[in-house]
Amino acid sequence: MKKSSISGWRDVFAFTLTQTLKNKAYRISFLIMALIAVVSMPLIQFLTKGGEANSAETSPVAKVYVQNETSLPELDFSLLKQTDTFKDTVFTNLTEDYDTVSQRIEKSERDSVILTIKEQNNSFVLAFAKASKGPVKDGAIALLGEKMTDTFHSLRLTAGGVTKEQNELIGAKVNTKTVKLDAQGNPVLETDKAISMNEYWFIYGILFFLMMVNLMASSHVASSVVMEKSSRIVEYLLISVKPLALMVGKILAMLCAVLIQIISLMVLVFVSNKVSASMSSGSKAGIMNQYIPDNIFQNLNIGNILLCLILIGLGMIFYAVLAGMAGATVSKMEELNEGMTLLTIATLIGVYIGIGAANVLMGSGSNAYVIFAFLFPLSSPFILPGAILIGKADFLIAAGAIILQIILNILMFSFVASIYETLILHNGNRIRLKDLFKLNRGGMKA
Repeated sequence: MKKSSISGWRDVFAFTLTQTLKNKAYRISFLIMALIAVVSMPLIQFLTKGGEANSAETSPVAKVYVQNETSLPELDFSLLKQTDTFKDTVFTNLTEDYDTVSQRIEKSERDSVILTIKEQNNSFVLAFAKASKGPVKDGAIALLGEKMTDTFHSLRLTAGGVTKEQNELIGAKVNTKTVKLDAQGNPVLETDKAISMNEYWFIYGILFFLMMVNLMASSHVASSVVMEKSSRIVEYLLISVKPLALMVGKILAMLCAVLIQIISLMVLVFVSNKVSASMSSGSKAGIMNQYIPDNIFQNLNIGNILLCLILIGLGMIFYAVLAGMAGATVSKMEELNEGMTLLTIATLIGVYIGIGAANVLMGSGSNAYVIFAFLFPLSSPFILPGAILIGKADFLIAAGAIILQIILNILMFSFVASIYETLILHNGNRIRLKDLFKLNRGGMKA
């Protein structure tokens, strides 16, 4: 690749980036996404708060009517009043007609509930009834049901003559351990290399996020190329700038514009998470802290972050160049979806290989297929960053993947450099994949 073939790319980069940032559609879409990012965590916190009750708060249930329909003697749930949550709750046996009390709770006594205990199919069923509207929400009933169920089991055992100590012994946790021995009887040490469910969803979340970012950036690049071709702006640009410089400047500008959006949104999400943490009356942790694996922070250092950024950047450059080439093969915006077929297939191949590797990691740990997914240039930008952050990919794997991506990008730029000038000036039917190789060999003119 001659140096003169990309001279002027900085001017293209500055112009394209400035025009993109000034674009009204770009600004409106960013504002909408920023608003969603800011309210996302507090909204999730608010919605989940309605379904959960904090055990440190006083229960809104003022009175519990217990209807015991079992063969067990009178059950005394007043032990729950010793806890801070139910210190103000009254537990009493139901002595009135069930329908009468139920109607009274629905009309006036809305902070009371009825607990019916039945024997059914050799088991016990605890059913609660509350007012359809009032201060008692489903979360409060769930917490009350959990505590009363535990107390009921204790009372049931006590009624059967089982002491508290015996009950604790019955419910004690039993740990078992299986040791494999070799032919000489020596223990064979085995380590579990599989990832946890939280780690799997963390990798999957990063993979899905990177896929969306990649598709967004690639779509911007392809659309920009087709728009300039269809409006014939590109013919004026080619007077002072080489075609390859035009592509390089445009690709880097669109990637920067997308990265500005993504980095800003990530910052806003972290701010939103802090806001959600301040809304929580109990734990100081935000919504994200409840789902991010704890061991991620053990691997979150400058070296790993740089490796992830390099992998993501090289991957985005490859897919953006592919998108620019795909955009140059068509002449009208209406044909863009058809022209993006190759990009879509390449992205899906990389994503599905990555998802498969994540499933294997959760099932049996690392193996030859996982190593292949880590190194394969189409899938490594999606799966490897998450694997690095949870400690399932070492430096050698990351370095190998980076080297392979660099080689692929060099080959991709060399291929595009030989055909881009012809493509960018082409107007007519869409150029197919086999025609691109003919152009590269010089055996066809677009």
